[in-house]
Amino acid sequence: MTLLVSDTGPIISLLLVDLFDIIEKLFPDYLIPDAVWKELTNHNEILPFKRELSILSQKSRIINDYYFPISGIDKGETETIILCKNLNADILLIDDKKARQKAELLGIKCIGTLGLLYFAKQKMIIHELRPIFMKLIENKRYYSKKYINMFLTKSEEFPI
Repeated sequence: MTLLVSDTGPIISLLLVDLFDIIEKLFPDYLIPDAVWKELTNHNEILPFKRELSILSQKSRIINDYYFPISGIDKGETETIILCKNLNADILLIDDKKARQKAELLGIKCIGTLGLLYFAKQKMIIHELRPIFMKLIENKRYYSKKYINMFLTKSEEFPI
């Protein structure tokens, strides 16, 4: 089974567009580090998602024994990379460009929220990307228009 470790940003984005369950549908075996759990529970806009937070609490892993700071990225991103490396996870779900570059330098395979949604469309879990991408934009989730349109074009949908 494929093990995925997720950072905070993609989880928030998926919660805000009511697609949190996509992670579990694509990767039933997924985890988050404790720092990500703490970031999520301190994020006011996701507090209404009690059921999802309950699921995530069971996926949280404390990695204090292995913590070392990685310059230029926050604690959640750092712990996500470390947990992914320590568990030899297959995929890291992360949107932050700097953190992703650091993870890839360590040989970690990364995917972002847009890539995950594109993968879900390929697996026919979702049928259209454009309305989801529009909802991400409406919820003030920042994603490069270049990447949004790249995935829309690959999916044979109209660009934004």
